[in-house]
Amino acid sequence: MINMYSRSGQVLAKRMNKNIRKHHKTNLLNGVQYLTIPALEESGLIRHAFTTRGGGLGGRNKELKLPDDWGTVAAAFGISPDRLVTLNQVHGETVVNVDERNYRQLRTLQGDAMVTRVRGIAVGVETADCVPILLFDPVTPAVAAIHAGWRSTVKKIVQKTVLRMAELFNTDPTGLIAAIGPAIGPECYEVDEPVMGPVRSGFPLWEKFTTPRSIGRWSLNLVMANMMELLNIGLHQQNIHALNLCTSCRTDLFYSFRVEGRTGRMLAAIALKP
Repeated sequence: MINMYSRSGQVLAKRMNKNIRKHHKTNLLNGVQYLTIPALEESGLIRHAFTTRGGGLGGRNKELKLPDDWGTVAAAFGISPDRLVTLNQVHGETVVNVDERNYRQLRTLQGDAMVTRVRGIAVGVETADCVPILLFDPVTPAVAAIHAGWRSTVKKIVQKTVLRMAELFNTDPTGLIAAIGPAIGPECYEVDEPVMGPVRSGFPLWEKFTTPRSIGRWSLNLVMANMMELLNIGLHQQNIHALNLCTSCRTDLFYSFRVEGRTGRMLAAIALKP
């Protein structure tokens, strides 16, 4: 396991900005655009997608989740809409294990990460600036989807998800593959002391992913923070892939809550093939 708080870990953190992977594929199905990362597809065991604004959800009627909200993505995965599962995201740290017994009841359950080893069930998170992270254990096999805003990042949701996979599925973190989707970039994500206080308390190396802007204001690189968390829990750097696309800069492609306020959502989803 790599200790990011050791000297070698600090050196590795300095190199990470240069090593963020940008390789992705743009797909189109029935007029719906979504992005994939080829490295995740090489095993032939999974399907995954990061939808764009064109394939996103443009706002719900009365905020109610419906089984067919992401029906087009489910169709691309070759599963029925009710087997593509999302949670009521609350910027917390709850990790839910999804199986054949509970998947139909999860749309009203609060949580920000899901894990499953059931084939033909897709787990997904909805975002419009927060960091979507997909994990793939090719050995078990098993998958996970994580919604990491700043609060969940401070609460170590990435590490808790990996530990839950280890507990439930005997996942070895060193064999995990991670994909980080579109999220707000540090050039657009300016935060103040109410955010930076918890960040400093939670991360000894907080200066590696923050930059001072003015008195009481900082740029926060949430993607980098979560990459460091993945490394710290044991993933190999070459197995961490990030699209490196900023939702705030690219509102032509993505929804951005910070830019637009009340807006739609994209989906990041992953499933073991049926």
